[in-house]
Amino acid sequence: MKAIKLGYSGFTLIELITAIVIVAILSVIAGMGLVQIANGFVFAKKNAIASQQGQIALTRLAKEFSAIQSISSATATSITYTRTPGETHTVSWTTENQPVTIDGDTLIGNVKSFSLTYYNTYNASGSPYSATTPVIEIALEIKGYMDTTLRFVDRVVI
Repeated sequence: MKAIKLGYSGFTLIELITAIVIVAILSVIAGMGLVQIANGFVFAKKNAIASQQGQIALTRLAKEFSAIQSISSATATSITYTRTPGETHTVSWTTENQPVTIDGDTLIGNVKSFSLTYYNTYNASGSPYSATTPVIEIALEIKGYMDTTLRFVDRVVI
């Protein structure tokens, strides 16, 4: 009679535990990568929305200022002007984290800074406003996602 030889096949407990540990480590690394990708997507999306809002506000201000016929008062953070006879408008901003308003209505909120600079000639600041001011520079900084600062600047010929 022949002796039956017992064959050992399969994995030992140490091999199984080692494989599980390696798979767990790789899973954690892959999971962290996916979380970073998701955070980057959310950051980009929310800042894109804030950027669009800032660009829309700047475009609206440029359009308003390009139709100015006369200016009754102007400072670095507010301007009162007339576009058509008998129709006076005011654009103003008070302090950090407050909105820029047109005639008391909010144009854009979460504004970190807002300034109007008046130029008498090309690149020669004529602040404060005078009757010879042909150009107004609008500078707007808004707070984006995770306190990111988004800055917008435009010059308008009046």
